[in-house]
Amino acid sequence: MITFWIVAAAMLIAAILCAVLPLLQRDDAAHSHKIRAPNVALYRQELADADRDRLAGNLSGDQHATLRSELEQRVLADTTTLAGPTAPAPPHGAATRAASAALLIALFPAAACALYLTLGQPAALGLDDSLGASHDMGSASVEMMVSRLAFRLKSRVPDPGDAANWATLARSYAVLERPADAAAAYARAVALNPADAQMRADFADTLASANEGHLDGRPSEEIAAALAIEPANPKALALAASAAFEARHLASAIGYWRRLIATLDATSPIAVQAQKNIDQALSMSAVTVLLQFADGAHTAPDATVILSAHALGGAGTLLAERHLSASELPVTVVLDDSFALNPADTLSAFPQVSVEARVVTAAPGGNLSAQTNVTAGENRHAALVIAAAPG
Repeated sequence: MITFWIVAAAMLIAAILCAVLPLLQRDDAAHSHKIRAPNVALYRQELADADRDRLAGNLSGDQHATLRSELEQRVLADTTTLAGPTAPAPPHGAATRAASAALLIALFPAAACALYLTLGQPAALGLDDSLGASHDMGSASVEMMVSRLAFRLKSRVPDPGDAANWATLARSYAVLERPADAAAAYARAVALNPADAQMRADFADTLASANEGHLDGRPSEEIAAALAIEPANPKALALAASAAFEARHLASAIGYWRRLIATLDATSPIAVQAQKNIDQALSMSAVTVLLQFADGAHTAPDATVILSAHALGGAGTLLAERHLSASELPVTVVLDDSFALNPADTLSAFPQVSVEARVVTAAPGGNLSAQTNVTAGENRHAALVIAAAPG
């Protein structure tokens, strides 16, 4: 508010000075002489030019005499005016000018205040409403600028050089919380410059915002296009990871997040969050198994229980394995990617797995087993009850 009053006072003083100073100035012969002196020099130059034209034959004798006579008369008129007495000032002229100046000095502040109260926004000076009023004015200004930019771009012939301007318009629409308009503007930008990976990643993000955050469909296509152009683009990697996680392709999501971390400082907030996402995905891909013996099923305490997870279908690739002592049962066991026998084949890479528990013992008839299938979800749980093998 102090800044407002300082600026207002400076503008008011400048306006008063512009109006009052001319009233207080006096005309004098010296000032008139300064103004007309260049005219005399100009006449001299014209006389010299006439003499040169006469000598060069461009003017006849009569033409030269006529031109010289006219110039001499103009010089004489100016010289007579300069030498003559200054016109007397009207009676009370100084007093009249002073009174007019004083009146203007008094009226300017009053008129400015009256106009501001009528046309301005006095409420904006209050402490309680200042932020709200400023926000409304700012929003209106942004809306107007965005509308003007949109009009200029739509009225021009499509030009690849305008791709950045369309992207700017899209970001402006996003700030104004108009995701559909932002997506349409990004579509124009991408059409003009399809080789810009960052622009395509931004387009995918905006499409998702306009579709309640879902990345399937066109957003995923734009993400793939962005990564094809720039495989290490951070935003495209983050979006690809989110899309894979949304589709429950946990291994792909983990892979994208790890690639994202490789492009960042490991201590940056984005890298830290990506690692948290990886941990969450790993926990979701892990299989939690409640392992116990059925009633009446017994084995030697030193027998070994082998808990394994296989890829469901196909070759049934062994994904993870743990060995326990029979004396530990009942027990809850968690199988995750850390127990993978091959880094290329992990639990997180397969949405459906088969979990099996086998008891291995040297005693005759001591081999027992149990098996079940587990499907990927928020929690992959299995309960295995080991009973005696049939006949």
